[in-house]
Amino acid sequence: MPQQPVRIIGAGIGGLTLGRCLLKHGVPAVLYERMPSTPRHSYGVTLHASSYMPLLDILGLDEFTFRRRIAVDASLGGNGHIEPKSMVYPGKTNSVSFRAHREKLEKLLREGLDVQWEHPLEKVEEASSGVALYLQNGQRIESSCVIGADGPHSNTRKSLSPDTPFGILPYVAFNGKRRVKRALFDSIYAPAFKGSNVLEMKIDDFVLNISINEQQVDVVSVSWIFSRPARGPTDPLHKPNRPVSGATDIPEEFFDEVENLSGLSQPFKEVFDAEKLRMERVLHWLMRTVLVKQQELHALAKKGVFFMGDSVHAEPILGGEGANNAITDGIELAKCISTSGPSGILSWYEARYPVWERGIRNSENAIIAMHNSHKASL
Repeated sequence: MPQQPVRIIGAGIGGLTLGRCLLKHGVPAVLYERMPSTPRHSYGVTLHASSYMPLLDILGLDEFTFRRRIAVDASLGGNGHIEPKSMVYPGKTNSVSFRAHREKLEKLLREGLDVQWEHPLEKVEEASSGVALYLQNGQRIESSCVIGADGPHSNTRKSLSPDTPFGILPYVAFNGKRRVKRALFDSIYAPAFKGSNVLEMKIDDFVLNISINEQQVDVVSVSWIFSRPARGPTDPLHKPNRPVSGATDIPEEFFDEVENLSGLSQPFKEVFDAEKLRMERVLHWLMRTVLVKQQELHALAKKGVFFMGDSVHAEPILGGEGANNAITDGIELAKCISTSGPSGILSWYEARYPVWERGIRNSENAIIAMHNSHKASL
């Protein structure tokens, strides 16, 4: 009798890593992704050797080739170098960490996988053989092993564990992207970056970040982040209860704060120009954390539903290690399934749960250290 495929909900870094590792171990898998197959993650993520080195055997690549394929400056022969001294708080970033282009990484991981695009999950219910997946296109699929890898807003988790709460940390963060012509980049940005792909500065308890998304011959895509601790319950820039759809509702006070920043060196002066920011798409981030209770995971496991990555243990965007955690979870979970089957995942949970708890605590401490704000109450 042919082996039933593992059903993976979500084709982000975690789901793709799991699927690719299962493929290497000879275990069939199908991934269901709500988004279309068009490029959707055109930005950089920082990868550490502890997560990407174990991937190399799975992908059949050496480190040099791997970095040259997915680094944000790969098209110009770069390897995604990050200079830790260019960061306010490097955390785990060291000389072998590098800046990777997320879409290129996902494209590499997708090779050979069965990804069902534009297949959003509507709900999950118990069924005779385990659980039934109901997709928005009307499909109903029964499975004895479903892995939720669909992010902090996981529909898989919400269907079966709707009471798992978000933690919202008391920090303000705004983000945006900009395309910079090569001549401007070389004259204003490059002298400060000095070959790194991340640059930060701190003014009081404000942290300003500029990072490279992708370098091309004629244009460079950069991202910026503006962050600080919240100023109490009446802070107009801290809206912990805003809906997900409110991420693009930017208060006028944000632009006022940017205008009042003083002592900016280049390229921060160029990037954090309030008038230019008014013309761009700005996103308001919430520093969310999620950790599903261990007993809840065990109860869902009995139904054949399991979780990995930030669908079960989400860390905030600042100070967090989301991409690295997703890769590590995918590698380790695939080993567990290939050797012990789904029944072994409970033991995997036991081993990983303390690591997940520690990761969330460390990310919260990293945000405090980054802003040097001991008054923030987490």
